[in-house]
Amino acid sequence: MQAKELKIYKGSGRNYAPVPQIIIQGKWLRPLGFFVGDKVTVTQEGNRLIVEKCKDGYDTEEEAAMVAEPVCRYAGPLGRCGRWS
Repeated sequence: MQAKELKIYKGSGRNYAPVPQIIIQGKWLRPLGFFVGDKVTVTQEGNRLIVEKCKDGYDTEEEAAMVAEPVCRYAGPLGRCGRWS
């Protein structure tokens, strides 16, 4: 696998102080074994960050539910929640 170049963004820390932020996303993560819902550990060795999957928690149905979960919408002053059709 070839290296990916990512940009360091400005995130918002405590009291809105700027902090470095790295966003790792994309379909290229799936062939590497990373799926929606997985947990990872990030460790530092010198100037390297190592991202490792904590455990194999991949579940196709769980991933689909996390991505396509129906959203509740506000339905008046009583706060009733209706599902999208």
